[in-house]
Amino acid sequence: MPRTIPPPLSLALIYIRRARGWTQQDLAAAAGVMSQVITDYEQGIRRTLTRETLDDLVVRMGCTPEDATLALLFLAGLPPPADEPRLTPIDPTPSEVRRARQIAARLGLTEANRARCQILDLARTRRVEQARRKAAAHWESLRPLTPEGRRQLVESSPGLWSWALVERLCDESIRAAADDAGRALELARLALRVAALVPGGAEWRSGLEGYAWGFVANGQRVGSDLLAAEASFATAWRLWRAAGPAAPWPLGEWRLYDLEASLRRAQRQFGAALQCLNRALAGAPVEAQGRILLNKQTTHEQAGDIQAALSVLEEAAPLVDTYGGARDRQVVRFNLVVILCHLGRYDEAAARLPELRETAVSLGNRLDLTRVLWLSGRVAAGQGRRDEARAAFKQVRKDCTDHLNGYDAALVSLDLALLYLEVGDQAEVAVLAEEMVWIFRSRCVRREALAALGLFCQAAKGRSATLDLTRQVIDYLERARRDPQLRFEVPG
Repeated sequence: MPRTIPPPLSLALIYIRRARGWTQQDLAAAAGVMSQVITDYEQGIRRTLTRETLDDLVVRMGCTPEDATLALLFLAGLPPPADEPRLTPIDPTPSEVRRARQIAARLGLTEANRARCQILDLARTRRVEQARRKAAAHWESLRPLTPEGRRQLVESSPGLWSWALVERLCDESIRAAADDAGRALELARLALRVAALVPGGAEWRSGLEGYAWGFVANGQRVGSDLLAAEASFATAWRLWRAAGPAAPWPLGEWRLYDLEASLRRAQRQFGAALQCLNRALAGAPVEAQGRILLNKQTTHEQAGDIQAALSVLEEAAPLVDTYGGARDRQVVRFNLVVILCHLGRYDEAAARLPELRETAVSLGNRLDLTRVLWLSGRVAAGQGRRDEARAAFKQVRKDCTDHLNGYDAALVSLDLALLYLEVGDQAEVAVLAEEMVWIFRSRCVRREALAALGLFCQAAKGRSATLDLTRQVIDYLERARRDPQLRFEVPG
């Protein structure tokens, strides 16, 4: 007697009900029908179960219509009854059918899992983009407020407590660090507070706080508090690693390595800085690698390995051209000309200046234009075009003085002094020293740098300044700008 097999929809209902541990009476009560109705649906004899009814019943059991679809796919893959005859002599044998089904099942599971992962990745990406858009809007409401106003709004607004706002505040802290260490630190600390308020598990929150502590450390580094930055990085790594697998994707560990590299460079630990940068490069997305390579180039340059700095910069250039903005591309071109000057390759540097000037003009940034003019003066001096170099340096010095930029005014004055000393004009050097008096009164140059500058001015006024002393002071001031703790060694 042939077996009676319920239709696929009925089998799917039986499978899901039993997998959930429900009885027919449980399901009938949840659906508001007689238990006989459920029996009829599962037998598929007196009542026909439709897909819409199946979806409704599985939802009542806490599942989803997609679970019903998966059950149907599973049932479709079951072999036919063993007594089902071969229709023709050319039909596959039972063993061939079994082998085909095994292969199909494995392929099906693989493809289904791949599709599931892709769909979940798309869902995650969409949620990340939505969260970042919302964080951008929240930042616009926070930006015009005072630091205290921002803090109060964050404390009183649970809608702001998100990982994406932590990320946005950290990014804004990096932007602020270029010219305002205090604001950079304030924003990083605000990110840390948001991280502490974000709902979720303790491990997830630990990762968020660790991430924010890295930016607190960066703000402290920019403000020259290297001891505090060291302690903050220790806290950052402790909290981040405590998160384990719950580390807050998409906030990447590579960002912490990149930030720590800047601290190690400020501490003159160049080997440790390069190790951090290599780890950052290994984990960073391709669009971030150009900026990390620029950090690496700067590290090699400060370590005195100019040739390595040039190699890294050439590696960074195509990445920055592809993924960076106009400002990033300008930084690459500017740094390249600076390195060429360090290597004494002034003709190559001169050939790149027109493009550098054109980009600076298009960016419309006064400081960029001033820096390009200054660099043009150094190239002209290197090529022996002293009059052109002198005119450029004088214009840069006027701009720095007009905007009370004492540090750059001191450096470009020393560049001018070199030109005068090369032709033995001690009188002009003495005039330069007199014109630099305002720098000492402006309090815009640190004490150690002022001591070095004072030594030069004293020699200049006594008509005893030398090329060697002037170059030593220039070299010190350029290095001390990046390392405020660096002490000036009085030449013997």
